[in-house]
Amino acid sequence: MNALVDAMNSKLAAAVQRAGPMVSFVNYDQYVGTWGGRFCEDGVDESTSESNTRPGLMFYELNSWDPFGSTPWKRSNDDPLKGTFNGEQQVFAQITLLLDPNVTFSQQEANNAAPKLAIQSNRTRPVQDLEIPAVQVPSLLPDGYGRVFHPQILLHHIIANFVIYRMVERNDLAHGDPDIPELRTIDACPISSPGEGVDILHYGNSAPGVRVKPGTELRILCVGDSITVGFLSDKNGGDGNGYRLELRNDLSRDKVDFAGTETSDGSMSDGYFAAWSGRTIKYIADHVGPSLEQRPNIILLHAGTNDMNPNSAISTEGNDPQGAANRLGDLVDQMAAHCPDAIILVAMIVNTCDPNQSQRTKEYQALVPGVVRQRRDLGLHVIAIDFTSFPTSLLQDCIHPTNDGYKKFGDYWYDFITQIPKDWIKDPVGNDPARDERASANGGIDTNIPLPNWGTSPVQSTSPADVKQAFDLAPKHNDTQCNATPIFHATGQIALGVGHNGDWKFHKNWTAAGKLADGLGLDPRYVSLHDMKGDGKADYIWLNPQTAGTNNSIIGAGAGSADTVYIADMNGDGMEDYLVVDPNNGAVKIWWNYGPDASWFNGWKFVEGGQIATGVPHANLATLRFPDINGDGRADYVYIGEGGSLRHFMNTGTVGGQDVLFLEQGGIASGATSNITKLVFADMDGDGRDDYLIWDDDGGLTGFLNQPTQKEGVPLYINQGAAKSIADGISQDPTSIRLADMDGDGKDDYIQRDSKGGLTVWYNHGSGDTRMLTDSIHFARFFNNGPENFIWLDPDTGAPYVYNNSGPAAGYPFGYLWSVLNNGNPLASGAAPASNVQFGDIDGDGIDDYLVTDPKTGELTAYLNEGASTVNQYNWLFKPIGSIASGLGPGANVRFADIDGDGRDDYIYLHPNGGTTIYRNMYSRDKPGPYYLALPEADASGIHQRPEEISFLDINQ
Repeated sequence: MNALVDAMNSKLAAAVQRAGPMVSFVNYDQYVGTWGGRFCEDGVDESTSESNTRPGLMFYELNSWDPFGSTPWKRSNDDPLKGTFNGEQQVFAQITLLLDPNVTFSQQEANNAAPKLAIQSNRTRPVQDLEIPAVQVPSLLPDGYGRVFHPQILLHHIIANFVIYRMVERNDLAHGDPDIPELRTIDACPISSPGEGVDILHYGNSAPGVRVKPGTELRILCVGDSITVGFLSDKNGGDGNGYRLELRNDLSRDKVDFAGTETSDGSMSDGYFAAWSGRTIKYIADHVGPSLEQRPNIILLHAGTNDMNPNSAISTEGNDPQGAANRLGDLVDQMAAHCPDAIILVAMIVNTCDPNQSQRTKEYQALVPGVVRQRRDLGLHVIAIDFTSFPTSLLQDCIHPTNDGYKKFGDYWYDFITQIPKDWIKDPVGNDPARDERASANGGIDTNIPLPNWGTSPVQSTSPADVKQAFDLAPKHNDTQCNATPIFHATGQIALGVGHNGDWKFHKNWTAAGKLADGLGLDPRYVSLHDMKGDGKADYIWLNPQTAGTNNSIIGAGAGSADTVYIADMNGDGMEDYLVVDPNNGAVKIWWNYGPDASWFNGWKFVEGGQIATGVPHANLATLRFPDINGDGRADYVYIGEGGSLRHFMNTGTVGGQDVLFLEQGGIASGATSNITKLVFADMDGDGRDDYLIWDDDGGLTGFLNQPTQKEGVPLYINQGAAKSIADGISQDPTSIRLADMDGDGKDDYIQRDSKGGLTVWYNHGSGDTRMLTDSIHFARFFNNGPENFIWLDPDTGAPYVYNNSGPAAGYPFGYLWSVLNNGNPLASGAAPASNVQFGDIDGDGIDDYLVTDPKTGELTAYLNEGASTVNQYNWLFKPIGSIASGLGPGANVRFADIDGDGRDDYIYLHPNGGTTIYRNMYSRDKPGPYYLALPEADASGIHQRPEEISFLDINQ
């Protein structure tokens, strides 16, 4: 056929010559040959493989679809029946062969290898794959010859340019102008629009503020790993925004909206992205889906750094550059499939100065353009962009940019965006991503929460004279006074004190326990875990999203939509109550939980209690939480402000009562995260006070332990350090994870919720030395008829260090003398941790004895204080007399005090509401037990305060 073309052209040229000078012959065949644009030429690959696509092709491909988009040389072998060969002539040819065995093809040699039932060449597929009737199978019958001699877009460009050239040439000759040289180069006849044929964009240092495309919003999705997150950009005075703030500033003349589901702790309020620190291309591909659903029109992809890491724990799919390039291609395909209107800029990632990673990084960089080119040839709007020129001097750890480096990184992205062909950029599909509009209600996020005020120590120095005066005014041992209102005379500081706090570091220890529940098969987003029965263990709760009925209305019919409902214990009775919050003002309405009741509707008793909080500005459904800040068993009213700061209104109602009263405590935390959705409250160390915790992207936890201070409602949050210091995570979205006490040990456990609402648990067996100095300090009488002495117990062993109270004395610190016993050594080895030790007079000798209570049962084991002795190394004797009371409950609820005035301290058990069960002390050295008898006439019904807040002291002697 090519020979016939040459022959026809020669005939046309001769005819034009005969026609005279008014006719010109535009012979474009020479250009087709110059760029290998014909078929069937030596050295021309006619494969339909995408990898062999030939941009210079100027005619329609055999058995291919019409080209489209920016790659008019595109070839495809999909669905042969709708391509060049539609099979119609083949049908007639096959019928003819069947009717007349003497009929042959005119081009028999072109059909020798083509069976009737299946044609398989380098351009077609077997009929079995096509699943079409055999009679429709096309062969190489040349009915497509006419098609393959029709020009494609590229050849039309050349023909048009050549015709214009001939016209201009003829005009110039007519006016005596010199000939215009004919330049047979591809540049003289471009085959694409500006930018469309560029495979790689290079940094051009564009000035900021250039409008990319007037009138078109740029909905930008930044995709990648820690560089895209902005890792370390919050250090050394950085703003924590990575490159995004600089990029937005550079795009100041465009309307920009950042898409993505993730945010960092930066100062930007809209710095969203889809990136995960320390993660590979595969992980990004597995988690980018929700962000792609926001339909960005520009995607900035910088991924592969972690795939090149020599540490296999980071490069989890291996660090082979070709393998990473293949995964990158799959990720680009995924993005194009979800966002067909988006332009995807694919980075040849920044270099690294780490010699263990540098070579693989360079190999990977070199593969990126090929990955992009394959997709460009398919008509995708994807461009490779070159970050290899980014200076490694702007990297702070050979991987992550410095603060200035992040700004430069933003400049790079901006420059590349300005180079995108304008006709590629389309209006984004759909509305901008819906952010949590709840945060804007009731005044929005509070940007002015004050710093915490931890109060001042009540122990302040005065003069020795003031100390002596207060001492002289106070009644002494065995003095008596009539019943009257006590008068307290402040002495000021009289001792330096001993001991120290624990280190307050949580040592994580999570024990996997497998699946705990199969779930209800209902929407898992509405599964939560709360103690509804008061047994200390969290129960399974599902809230109906429309009515907020609990467990599909099994135990409660509901009183609002699920997003307005909170469940928290507001009166400290151990059973969590049902709260409905007004999203417009933060007001709270309550239904008190009385637990299971067969006579009640749905078998569970909830009693409407009306409004318990009128609300405060900035408290809304996004900011309001109900943690227990001071460990009193009652949930407090706390809202989150800017940067994760906290304002606290402490619940001071009575235990089991309905007299909730919130007292403002001001700011209690300056904040550690700008993404308040990552902030969660839970009790990690079992002290009853909820800690300040922060999720990372794969369910890991870090944060701050809640330490009490001089002001009950204003804790000091102790930083636990680096990421994952509290929990490593399970590579799952933290929205699928709950923290709740599942085993009743007081520490919240880690629970994953699956798609059906099933629960898998990791029990919290972590520990930490969360002792306070004051926990080990006691005052007890070690000498008969003497004042009480200062005792410090070793926190671990309970060994007592005793300082004898010698009273005011001139010349001593603070004007007061404390005489150390046993040369500063302990008076005993100790019999239990300090938290289980108390002092009380068991035998009525006027001297306090060493008492140990079992932490679970309250069983009492006593050691009688026999005073100074030379029989042991401690120079003091505590005589063990064994167990003398079986106990009534947790040792923390046990007190010892002389209730009946017989000189012996009685056993007092405090109930959760402050009520007492008292056993009178009948101990005698000469008589056998039982040593305690019930004393119901002395029992108190309680003052509705917690046992931790109650002590028994003789105020008026």
